[in-house]
Amino acid sequence: MAVAPMTGDVSRLLVRTSPIAPTERHRRWIVAKRPVGMPTLENFLFVEDLVPAPPPGKMLVRCIYLSLDPFQRTAINPAPRGVEAVPLFGTMLGDVVGEVVVSNHPDFKQGDIVNDFLGWQNYAVSDGRGHYIHNPSGARKVDPSLAPISTAIGVLGRTGLTAYFSVLRELRPQAGQTMVVSSAAGGVGTIAGQIGKIFGCRVIGLASTDRKIDFITRELGFDAGINYKSTNDLGGALRKIAPKGVDMYYDNVGGPIAETVLKQLKPDGRLTIVGLMHHYNEVDDDGKPWSWPFLNWKYPQPPFIIHDYHAEEPAGILELARWIKEGKLKFPQDVVEGLENAPAAWIDLLKGGNIGKRIVRIGPNPPGIA
Repeated sequence: MAVAPMTGDVSRLLVRTSPIAPTERHRRWIVAKRPVGMPTLENFLFVEDLVPAPPPGKMLVRCIYLSLDPFQRTAINPAPRGVEAVPLFGTMLGDVVGEVVVSNHPDFKQGDIVNDFLGWQNYAVSDGRGHYIHNPSGARKVDPSLAPISTAIGVLGRTGLTAYFSVLRELRPQAGQTMVVSSAAGGVGTIAGQIGKIFGCRVIGLASTDRKIDFITRELGFDAGINYKSTNDLGGALRKIAPKGVDMYYDNVGGPIAETVLKQLKPDGRLTIVGLMHHYNEVDDDGKPWSWPFLNWKYPQPPFIIHDYHAEEPAGILELARWIKEGKLKFPQDVVEGLENAPAAWIDLLKGGNIGKRIVRIGPNPPGIA
């Protein structure tokens, strides 16, 4: 991919240190301008420089897998909601799993596999501390024996942990009850629905294509699915499948879909607000919390925040890994090759082009590690 010329504010922000990888370059995507509505490729700039050397107390990480997530959209707004803003000409925000290649950090050594918010780049210098709001515990070591290391940004990372804690703590699933999951074929939705099935729930998934509906029902064991784009009456379609109402609603989207499902939630039903994809590209973005008239009077709860449970994450990872080994939990991954393709893959994700957890493979796994 051609590298855009570096001028003005961009060049002065590039790190220039003695190269420690003479045959490689430090490649990264920066935010070139704020998007209005749906992002485009013009919002990003691909730049190269020398691979930086870590100063005392820090480590250099070779990034291997990058997580692409809808919430990243809010981080590049002028007034972000619930996340920290990426500065103009700053490296785009992203959750990464990588290999420590040089360490001047007392807690990490060369060869460790780590997970941290290191951004859209092939190398990153980290001090291991959790500066980012969604990562208060900082960099964590990844155990390659649990599952492929790519799962550290998927089912055994914040994606899976979001599904795990939001279902178990906020929905409190009970056998025989009906659970509806929106964006059911996405990274979080696929895991949340399967957790509902593990606890004996009847799970209905909402998705945007027949292919996605076929996937969640045939491959993941959802009991039913509705293509909300091909029906003119989502409420009517849902009433046919769940005539007695809905016990639990797992919301990833907000907007009209959420309002339709909530109207069929039983009086003692439970709701968890995990994502608001319908609102992320709104042009009139003042940075204030989203609100819907229907929610304000009946469901005044705040959206789910994963870092509220960061002290319990190790136990959650072990249980998710156990379910995988027992064959109870699948982790569909939608892998895009090459850092140069990250913006296009992410924009496609925002348009609903993925099935399962979308990740970018930046570089090869270390020898002997899956």
